[in-house]
Amino acid sequence: MENNFHLSNKKAIYYNMKVYYEAIGEEYYKRLPLTFHIKEGVNDPQFIKFETLFGDAQDPSKETILDQIPKFGKGLWIIKPGENTNRGCGIQVSKDLDHIKSLVQNTNVNGNKRSYIIQKYIEKPLLYKNRKFDIRCFTLMCSINGNLQGYWYQDGYLRTSCREFTLKNVSNRYVHLTNDAVQKKLDDYGKFESGNKLSYTEFQKYLDGINNKTDFVKDVVPKMKE
Repeated sequence: MENNFHLSNKKAIYYNMKVYYEAIGEEYYKRLPLTFHIKEGVNDPQFIKFETLFGDAQDPSKETILDQIPKFGKGLWIIKPGENTNRGCGIQVSKDLDHIKSLVQNTNVNGNKRSYIIQKYIEKPLLYKNRKFDIRCFTLMCSINGNLQGYWYQDGYLRTSCREFTLKNVSNRYVHLTNDAVQKKLDDYGKFESGNKLSYTEFQKYLDGINNKTDFVKDVVPKMKE
């Protein structure tokens, strides 16, 4: 399918989702993490905007956009290469402005122009047995005689981390990145869940066990599909 970089590219999916939410009259940062796309290092206007927010967020007397989304917290940010990466490559979590500056200044990688995404890290995520997880779902997009069609696969799974979640160690990729390519390097990969995977049904049993009233299939899956 042509032009799939619009979904598989970190900067492109940010712009497309931002435009989508603006088109339906919603603030994107209430659905997605607050995001800055940095093209020209520390002199980029977006980085200057981020730097200002970063400083204001440290001042308890100032109210910022981050106060509207308390689950994201104020201190931690996740930095990602804007293009041509997957499997968790190049992704780092940081709370230090100088460290973030050092990351985004490298705008030329092997002769290729490199931009960066800085996103607000979710500091208060729902955990599975004290460990971070993400949700993997599947769609099929196809174009038949110019007619674009989309199909949603009803089943999916959760990918879990081997390490307990903590904000005290932000440099440990095994705590913060749930990618298979990252987790499978650990000796205890698969120790807690087979292949570090959970079915929706297994996750529902966990939610029921902690008295979380969410019905995953009825409450969460339709929102992912939307």
